[in-house]
Amino acid sequence: MGNFEPAGLRETIGRLATDHDASGEQQPQVGEVFAPRQHASALAPDTMIVVGARGAGKSFWAGVLGQDATKDLAAEVYPNLGLERLIVRYGYTGIGGGTAAGRQTIDRNVPQDDHDAAVRFWQIVILRAALDAVGDSKGDHTLSDLAREFDDPELFERQMRHVDHELMRQEKSALVIFDALDTLAREWRRLTLLTDALFEAVWALRAMKGVKAKIFIRPDQLNDEGLRFVELPKLRNGRVELNWTRRDLYGLLYSRIYEEEQARRRVDFQILAAQEGASVPQSSLGRLRQWPLALSEDKQKRMMERLSGPYMGAGSNKGATYPWAFNHLADARGVVTPRSFLKLFVEAAQYTQSNSQFVLTPEAIRHGLREASKTRVEQLALEYRWIKRALAPLAGLKVPCSRYDIHELWMASNTVEIIETAAKSEGFLPPYRASSDLSKEEALELALVRVGVLSYRPDGQADIPDLFRIAARMFKLGGVALQGKI
Repeated sequence: MGNFEPAGLRETIGRLATDHDASGEQQPQVGEVFAPRQHASALAPDTMIVVGARGAGKSFWAGVLGQDATKDLAAEVYPNLGLERLIVRYGYTGIGGGTAAGRQTIDRNVPQDDHDAAVRFWQIVILRAALDAVGDSKGDHTLSDLAREFDDPELFERQMRHVDHELMRQEKSALVIFDALDTLAREWRRLTLLTDALFEAVWALRAMKGVKAKIFIRPDQLNDEGLRFVELPKLRNGRVELNWTRRDLYGLLYSRIYEEEQARRRVDFQILAAQEGASVPQSSLGRLRQWPLALSEDKQKRMMERLSGPYMGAGSNKGATYPWAFNHLADARGVVTPRSFLKLFVEAAQYTQSNSQFVLTPEAIRHGLREASKTRVEQLALEYRWIKRALAPLAGLKVPCSRYDIHELWMASNTVEIIETAAKSEGFLPPYRASSDLSKEEALELALVRVGVLSYRPDGQADIPDLFRIAARMFKLGGVALQGKI
């Protein structure tokens, strides 16, 4: 087959996609599906709650289930789940369209503090999606029209049973997916009301055999202290978390490289994989369940060493290349997301000089971390619009440090007041609810802990991982430099 060309493979890696959504323009493609075995329970139709941080794959899996081609592949990969019998519709994705409700429709139909109206609204959303799934013309009706037609709870229940029986007759199940719940509202009280009501509406589907629902949600939303649904503990206990191991992430990376190379009609990665005794299986299922580069950390490590050398410097004192990216991309809870992992390697490929003997250089990988850090903070700022304002005053601070050092910087810059004013004027969720037990600086600190930006060392000192520290321009002895070489 010949020798691989580092420059060609480098260009392939630099073109990898790093972001997806459930029902918008960036929907998952068949070649992008990588299915860790432990994610089977997340896709199981009976799993109501799937939890993951931003970038962990919530919208990706929601998008996989919502398209026939990708769902069919998932059904092959997870043959015991019965995914081939699913008819998937969306209830909410933050985008709207089809059977999914939009936020303006929600606001028009659900009064500000009316919990019962919110529950009824979500029930009608589920009903419309289920009607559409069985081909009933009412599945194309507006939510307002359906709400009027089935205002009587008994009529609603009869219609739900009718749809359920029709699905069983067809030997199908309708799965209604809810994603991007952080976009439901811009105020905590309103968000909590809508989320609480959605949980109640979804929990009521336990009596149905053919109509099911799945909620993809952030951990901080699931743990919102304002939620009051009485069965919430059971929902929380039955949740599945989207976790990615180091082996999963490298398997995802190598799989994406191969698929991108196929699209560009190149064979550099195939040549390299064959040289390492890990020839690429021809079928998608084979690549997901039999390929050594998806299953063996030893093979993955050897491949990484072929790409970038064994160490992040001249010797082992700089660390081995294979674990380095995973270790430095972890948030304060030890979570590494596929989005950040892929971003690091895409940026590293684009940064590596064209005449390098390696596909990726250690300095380019460090540059990739810096770019992944910036992107991660930008992405978090889409959900937590107070994040940048909380981190900005900490620039120049050396971590680990006393938590009170952080408080002093916030007080000196009026950070809390600035965030609260911006939340009101710009219409976004503040980082915390009003509390009489904590100072506002303490409440902001705990908000950073909840979203995985800040943690505590055994000695009580506060620490911020590289994933956020670099973008925040904070220093750390022995850590990755903010710019340039270490």
